[in-house]
Order: sequence, then C-alpha cells, then structure tokens
Amino acid sequence: MKLIITGGRQSESSLSYFNKEWSNGICGVIYEYDSEDKTLVEKVNYQTPLKFRPKKNFSISFKSGSIFNNKLYITSLTEVLVYTLPNYKLEERISLKIFNDLHHVIRYNNDIFIVITGLDIVARYSLSKKKILCVYNCFPEIDTWNRFDKQKDYRKINTTKPHLCHPNHVTIHDDKLFITRYKQQDVLVYSLEGKIIDTIILNEGIPHDGSIFNNKLIYTVVNGKIIEINKNNLKETKIINLNKFEKKGRSLGWCRGFQQLDDKNYVGFSRIRPTKFIENVKWLGNKLTNEVKLKKPTRLVCYNKNYSKILKEINLEKLGINWVFSILKY
Repeated sequence: MKLIITGGRQSESSLSYFNKEWSNGICGVIYEYDSEDKTLVEKVNYQTPLKFRPKKNFSISFKSGSIFNNKLYITSLTEVLVYTLPNYKLEERISLKIFNDLHHVIRYNNDIFIVITGLDIVARYSLSKKKILCVYNCFPEIDTWNRFDKQKDYRKINTTKPHLCHPNHVTIHDDKLFITRYKQQDVLVYSLEGKIIDTIILNEGIPHDGSIFNNKLIYTVVNGKIIEINKNNLKETKIINLNKFEKKGRSLGWCRGFQQLDDKNYVGFSRIRPTKFIENVKWLGNKLTNEVKLKKPTRLVCYNKNYSKILKEINLEKLGINWVFSILKY
C-alpha cells in the first residue's frame, strides 16, 4: 500500500512566506509515499491554465481529493482533475464558472461532490449528464444566490473572502453528507436530497478533513487534535490531542490530512504563515511576538496505533511540499 500526499509549492521568494494564501502557490504537487521502502516520490507537478484562473496575483495548489476505482479525483482552486492510477495520467478536467477556492472532491456512485469554499457551498455534479444536480448551502441562513451571481465567472476572482462558513471537506456515509465548517467549528449533515438533518458540534477548534474507518468518523482539527465520532449515533467517542508531543507553548502547525495504514496513523502538518497565524491567534493562544511558534516545518508524522508514540517524521519542505491538504491510501 502507498500513501498519496496532495498539496502545493510556494514561490522561492523570501517574501512569499508573508503573502496572502490566494497569491502564494506556484504549482500543485502530488507525492507518493511507499510505506515499505520509505521512498517519497513526486508524481505530479501541475499549473492551472490561464483559461481557468485569474490573470494576476493568483495561486496554484492542489487541495483535497479522493480515490475511486483506481482514479484520483483532486481539486485545484478552480478545477476538478481526474488522474488514472498508478500512472497519474490526466484523464479529465471539470471547471465551471462557480468554481472558486475548491477544497475537496469525492465521488459517490456516479456523481462527484465538490466543496466550493469560495461560495460556501457543496455541489453535486453528474459525471454522465455533465451538469450540477444539487447545491447544498453551507450557510443556510442566507440564500446562496442572494449572495452570489450565477452569471459571474468566479474562477477569475482571486478571493471571495470573508466567507460566512468556509466549508472544508465532505464525507459521505449512509446517503448523508458530513460537511466540516471552519467558522462554525462543526459538521453540517445533509441528506442527498438537500435537506439539513443534523449539526455535530465539535467544540475542539476548527475541523478540516474527515475520513471513515470502521465505525468511526475521524476529523482533523487544525490546532492539533483528532476527533473520533461514532458514525451510528454521531456522538463524540474520543479526542486525541497531539500537542502532548510538543514543547509547551509551541504550535504543531496547521493539522490537516489524515490516514491509517498498517496499524499506524499518518497526520499532515503545514507550516503556519504569519498571515494565517494572525487570523487564527485565538485558537493558537499565543503572542505574535514569539516567533518560535511559527518554526515547525510542513511535515508528515507517523504515530503508532494508539497515538502514544511518534514513529517517524518526514520534513516535506525539503522535497518542495509547502502545505499538505490530503493523505490518501492506494
């Protein structure tokens, strides 16, 4: 088995570290990690064509993806790309005018579900009919199309921030959508038909990506926690605080990306940019003047089965991965 790591590479400019995220990435990257021979190899280096992005001050990166029937579905900020595995041949590109700051895509049956963070929605897209079947409003207090214009090409807009909820990731189980929301720090549960069923309050920080393992929904929280929820009754069952491995007062980094393989837990951490640090100083709980909090590099950390020990750390920045979005198993 191998792990597929998706993310991005930033400019080599010394100033790029301080840039806003929507003008910082120069390419999306996909790496493959072989857990047996311990090799980490770049498989894809991608730049979004001008047709599908802004002309100036744009960023290029891969966000989160998923695997279905030997195909990798992955998002750039304005595209859904489909690569065949194991040769990583680009088979299909989907790019619609409403695509802005895409964060995740997952295939379910014959459709794909796309997290369009820039518009605070998740869209269900039919691969056979080549059209959107349903839009799930992640901030239901306001109608999506009262906030946004269906005729506008949002691929050409650098950012629509501030977002009202900033959905990050969607997991699908038992014909239900489980959508993580940054602003509300919860998981919004929709039926496939578009009805809100439930809201799971996490109260542990900002949730990011989610996975399903056995009877658990597992979520990363950007402040360095893993939350395990019983998928049958939707109650929190366990919280793992990975900060216990770090010196007091130091941030682990932006915790995002999770996978289980061979009784080991793999977690991604991305270096915190000063702009991100300032925006999220509340959850970090530290003073801006203490620069040591920002020093942890982007890396892949392997923990044992019960998270009692770190087995391995891989510095990804040395390989040209500046931020991690998803860790997939293939």
